[in-house]
Amino acid sequence: MDTLPAAAIGHFLMKVANLGASYQFYADLGLRQGGMFPDVAIIELRGGTHILLLPENDDAPFTLTPSRVGQRGAFFDEHIDLMISGKTKGELEAYRATLLKNGIAAGEIAEEKFFGHYHFQLADPDGHGITFYTSHVGDLPV
Repeated sequence: MDTLPAAAIGHFLMKVANLGASYQFYADLGLRQGGMFPDVAIIELRGGTHILLLPENDDAPFTLTPSRVGQRGAFFDEHIDLMISGKTKGELEAYRATLLKNGIAAGEIAEEKFFGHYHFQLADPDGHGITFYTSHVGDLPV
């Protein structure tokens, strides 16, 4: 059955030291640029979810409380997991190679799968942890 789930993540908020540098970093990962504004920069993921990059200083348009996100918080203080569209290790290797070619430091692909996914990690300019996984879209039982 090809029915989409009833809900999806609309926005993910992330505090950053430099809006411009972080905006460019996420664009260099291959994410769509949504816009750069004085108090927020918007990056779009596949599927329409937005990462809202907000200044970590007191000039933010609203107050954010410290948070810990992601599945394995012991790896980094802030964490976001992203999936590429490909499902194979080769596709993940190709994506990682593109990042390295573009000057983005990316960790090695882990030897062990995580719940059936190949993955690697990197950090954004603020040290927020990002794990890239192979996709599982279409693998879940209906």
